[in-house]
Amino acid sequence: MKIRLPILFAMLVLVFGCEQDASGPEAAEAEATESAAPAVLLSQSWMVEEGLDRPESAMFDADREVIYVSNLVGAGDGMDGVGYISKIGLDGSMIEQEWVSGLNAPKGLTLNNGMLYSSDINALVEIDPGSGEIINRYEVEGDVYLNDVAAHSDGSVFVTDSRYSKVYQLKEGILSVWLEGHDRVQMPNGAHVVGDELWVVAGDATADNPGTARYLKAISMTDKSVRAVKGTEPEGALDAVEPDEKGGIFVTDWGSGRLMYFNQEQGLTLLEQLGQGAADVDYIAESGMLYVPVMQEGQLIAYKVE
Repeated sequence: MKIRLPILFAMLVLVFGCEQDASGPEAAEAEATESAAPAVLLSQSWMVEEGLDRPESAMFDADREVIYVSNLVGAGDGMDGVGYISKIGLDGSMIEQEWVSGLNAPKGLTLNNGMLYSSDINALVEIDPGSGEIINRYEVEGDVYLNDVAAHSDGSVFVTDSRYSKVYQLKEGILSVWLEGHDRVQMPNGAHVVGDELWVVAGDATADNPGTARYLKAISMTDKSVRAVKGTEPEGALDAVEPDEKGGIFVTDWGSGRLMYFNQEQGLTLLEQLGQGAADVDYIAESGMLYVPVMQEGQLIAYKVE
């Protein structure tokens, strides 16, 4: 039986000028007092709690009708080889807990050209979703902390480096730096290709701690110019950015556990207050399903979006 969950709404401050005009999370929260009309409604379909260990990313595979979930395991920041990817049924059943194992804190997931890609601290891992076999590991030399991944229609895959403020691109079998040294793309996390732009949640060099004060940015694929997505200036440890194909965007705040939704008409509204670690969601427009990993709680929650 589906349970209708309470939906809370809070309007955050909209900033239409320069990104540097943001006055900090305390000011934003103090002004977030206006209530907003419902943006979208969520009803929980199911929750998985057993078998997940610090789940970070969910990815729906339409061809096989399963959901892949990356698990960092433990601290999730070392080259310990204990991370894994789980395979879960559309009814919330655990098909295979350690479907792909031996990974180093796997995080972002994406499907592209029939292959599953996962970030793995210092490598982008290519997996055959039919067999679960690791086909390639595209490694980066030196210090690196790869995080979220995003697929482009041209076959390339982007992966963010949240510790060293870079974005890499895998193209024609070569993983190389695509963007670095940009003062408005600090410590990028969640990523998604939207048209001819790469949308990321990333900090600004003017923030005291860019990793906990991220904004939604759009990076041009043609000239790599960076713009703020109009009206979106939320601050916090933002993680996921997931468009709904109707002009809206699902956003999570890892630090506070907020699941939020943004559109131009209503701004940013709070949909659910989850546990800490609300991470990299996947939205399926055809079925209206939203899959949300909650890292610190060890959960994957499935919502029907209406």
